[in-house]
Amino acid sequence: MSTIPRFDSTWKNWLDDNIRRGCTHQSLIDAMIAAAFHPNTARLLLARHLAGDAPQADDETSPDYLYGTPMLPQARVLTASDRSAPKVFSSEQPVIALVADVLDDTECDRLIEIGREHVQRSSVVDPDSGKEITIEGRRSEGAFVNASTDALVETIDRRIAELFRQPVENGEDLHILRYGMGGEYRPHYDYFPEEQAGSKHHMQRGGQRIATVILYLNEVEQGGDTTFPDIGLAIHPRRGSALYFEYVNELGQSDPKTLHAGTPVEKGEKWIATKWIRRGRFRAEA
Repeated sequence: MSTIPRFDSTWKNWLDDNIRRGCTHQSLIDAMIAAAFHPNTARLLLARHLAGDAPQADDETSPDYLYGTPMLPQARVLTASDRSAPKVFSSEQPVIALVADVLDDTECDRLIEIGREHVQRSSVVDPDSGKEITIEGRRSEGAFVNASTDALVETIDRRIAELFRQPVENGEDLHILRYGMGGEYRPHYDYFPEEQAGSKHHMQRGGQRIATVILYLNEVEQGGDTTFPDIGLAIHPRRGSALYFEYVNELGQSDPKTLHAGTPVEKGEKWIATKWIRRGRFRAEA
């Protein structure tokens, strides 16, 4: 017997009642997820219901991610006030692009220097508590840096915002990462799963993550690729280039095809700088 709930007239009446009571949309989504609806399905059902075209009784709705108009600019060459950066390739489902010449050699070298001064063992978000913890699946060293660390960081923050047409204030602090021999990050998502209690703390600081920019700071002698296992894509680090991908649509759905990993470094070391972009203005913790 299926344990997947059906969106029937009882659920429609429940939504109507709670919307009239003034419940927040997120609280309704949370309740539906707790009742075993897929998170993407819950968001889509609510969006359709609010628009007046919710499914009829006993209809089933797919949790598939709905692709709309990408946030990524469509031009083949992205432009900022101080840089032109051509796309090497791009895809639409999921939305991914590799962009060349985002950084020059001097900027890459300086970010690596800053990283060597500041990196510590990397952590991840605990899904239950929201606290930062270390796990075996992420073997790297990292440091968050901003304009107070070095003036170059402010320049890069502005350039990323201009190239990808996102407000600079919606970007988290730049995260410089070093992967030594054997360093890796096993398959994961960058967005915060809203059904997990630990995500709520982080989403209070600017909302959901919606896109990622990975800056490659050096050529890796062997290994260290960024892979998307569900679509069979592997990106070889190319110094000065940026990998962009987005994973949240206007309905608030998250794209499962953006599962990605950093494969083990087999020779040499790997340096990257990651910029995560939020739905709203990011607020650093005090």
